Amino acid sequence: MRGRLGILLCLAGLSAGCIHDDSPWRSAGGKYDSGNWFGPRIAMPLPADWMKRNFVEDGLVATRDGFNLQEIAVGRVDPGKPLQHTKKVVSKGMRPNELAEVLLDDLRAGGVVNGLRVLDTRPATLGGVPGFRTTVSFKDGRGLKLKAVICGMIVEDRAFRITYVAPARYYFDRDLATFEEALAGLTIR
Repeated sequence: MRGRLGILLCLAGLSAGCIHDDSPWRSAGGKYDSGNWFGPRIAMPLPADWMKRNFVEDGLVATRDGFNLQEIAVGRVDPGKPLQHTKKVVSKGMRPNELAEVLLDDLRAGGVVNGLRVLDTRPATLGGVPGFRTTVSFKDGRGLKLKAVICGMIVEDRAFRITYVAPARYYFDRDLATFEEALAGLTIR
């Protein structure tokens, strides 16, 4: 009897390791929370019918109709570490307009966007923190015209970039209000 119980417990323990979420995306559940244990924690509401990509480290990638049609992304930028494409560095004391310039330079240098045009750049308060908001247009590698809103701010010892991107022709305007609502509900604690 005791032997069977031991075998059953071992099997239960082994099978528990086999139960995990392998799907590439799942429901956004109406919210995003960075869940940081250390440093600033950011949260924002998302529509219940949006999906988020699994396995995104230190951030969020969410969509309603597909990642090529519209996307809201939240990512952390570590001050003091070189950015991926320009090797420029975000520093803790940067003003919002300086942060915008460094992040846009990195986007330009990434090779993914062609003909980047800045349509609007202005200061913005994001979750009660001074930041920036920039609207840009560009073409992707296949020539599709896209528009994006890129927002950023520095909180304590971390910088955050929040982006909404969609094809310029239809989806950008259709889902911009959804992004605006999510951005308005942004909280930092």
